[in-house]
Amino acid sequence: MTWRFAFFFLLIAFIVINCSEPRQMVTDRAGRTMHPSEISSFHPEMSITIGWVPYQDQKLVRTGKNEWEMVKRQSGDKKGAAPVILVTYPQSKDSILLDMDIKNELLGKLIKHSAMTQEPIKRPFSTFFEEAKCRKCHPSNIPLPFDEEK
Repeated sequence: MTWRFAFFFLLIAFIVINCSEPRQMVTDRAGRTMHPSEISSFHPEMSITIGWVPYQDQKLVRTGKNEWEMVKRQSGDKKGAAPVILVTYPQSKDSILLDMDIKNELLGKLIKHSAMTQEPIKRPFSTFFEEAKCRKCHPSNIPLPFDEEK
């Protein structure tokens, strides 16, 4: 009976130790110890939601030799709703619709870059990546070798 008592005691002790409050210190890959409860400031929020945008197909009609024109919507045109990713910035009036077929890598890069630089995502994306710089909020005493002017 004593080995069962010891087993249950050790099991309960193991559960109590592992289910207690998580540690407040975090160590990152660079070996720095950080205290998340002592965050000094935050970047502005951005909101990402999925929305459904109604659409109605239009037709491209040839009006002459090598001339084309979009005709007005007609009752027989296909109707539906297309899903989009809506990125909004609650502290400003900026927002952008992104197609659902956007590549995951590009979406992640856009969101991370926007969150880090505090710049709203804008098209064309290549210009956005060139113009949105980390200097806007980065502490001046920490060098930015990845964001230097070329």
